Amino acid sequence: MRALCFLLLFIVTFCMKAQDGERKVQPYRPGAEVHDELTLLVGYHQGNEGFAELGIGRDIYGIVHHPFGFGYHLGSEVRVDRPELFGVKVGVYVTGGVAMGVQLIQYFEPGEGCTALRPEIGIGIFKAKLTYAYNIGLASDRLPGINTHMLSLTYALRMLRLPGDVAERPLH
Repeated sequence: MRALCFLLLFIVTFCMKAQDGERKVQPYRPGAEVHDELTLLVGYHQGNEGFAELGIGRDIYGIVHHPFGFGYHLGSEVRVDRPELFGVKVGVYVTGGVAMGVQLIQYFEPGEGCTALRPEIGIGIFKAKLTYAYNIGLASDRLPGINTHMLSLTYALRMLRLPGDVAERPLH
């Protein structure tokens, strides 16, 4: 019995190969798409107050096995009914069915200001996302009129395709 187990293990071990040595890895799989773009980020954030967002950023998105997106941006948001209250922001996000991101915002109002960190989570695909966000005040004084909880809808509009975009590759 022991000899039979040893023989079976010996045959299985020497008959298996993990990979053919002559095969080459394809850096670009047929059917895969990856886009790299300079984008105009537009969005709207609604809590107790409404804020509109406009920014510029870079987005990398596509489909390999699953749809994905990654972006970072610099922009501003302004309160719709009180434009003297605005914020300058920098942010990053990932999408792939689920969307997650974080933004650092410096709010300004004549004579006052405050800083907030905004984590967000929700749903998103490619360059579009619908998220729940929460402003965490990083200063002791908080400006009145800034949302604590909000729903955010954002989309990144293509302004320029960057080198390496799949549309720049020649057809085979």
